[in-house]
Amino acid sequence: MATFTNRDISLVQRNDSLKIRTQIKCFQLNLQHSRIAPYNLTQIIIQNNIYVVFLQEPYTIRNNVVGFPKSFKIFAYGNGRKRSDVIVNNNNVDAVAIKQVSDEDATLIEIIYKGLNFYGASLYFAIDRDIERGIGKVEEIELKEERA
Repeated sequence: MATFTNRDISLVQRNDSLKIRTQIKCFQLNLQHSRIAPYNLTQIIIQNNIYVVFLQEPYTIRNNVVGFPKSFKIFAYGNGRKRSDVIVNNNNVDAVAIKQVSDEDATLIEIIYKGLNFYGASLYFAIDRDIERGIGKVEEIELKEERA
């Protein structure tokens, strides 16, 4: 069964008496390699105006994430079966992949939108692998972020 979380990330900028709020809707979901899930998720993304989606276990064919409209920007890296990716559904959101730490199980991107600047990661932790490998990946991402 797929589970999801929905997060709003916002930034409040104050300029004298003017208060500007920037908000971006993010969504996280494990698709469990379901073939029909990309279609259903596409409908949710469009209906709820979600800008960034962090996915684990997307549906793939020949190691490529498939099933989403060409208008979506899909970030997925590595040569094997992709188990993490990030989708951006807004042309006004600048997203840059951090390829140095991205692979089949981890996708890190920098997101810039109307003065809001943050890093987002989609990580997959395999149940049959030592948790230390996943923790090492998180530490690698933290080091990369600190250097930026």
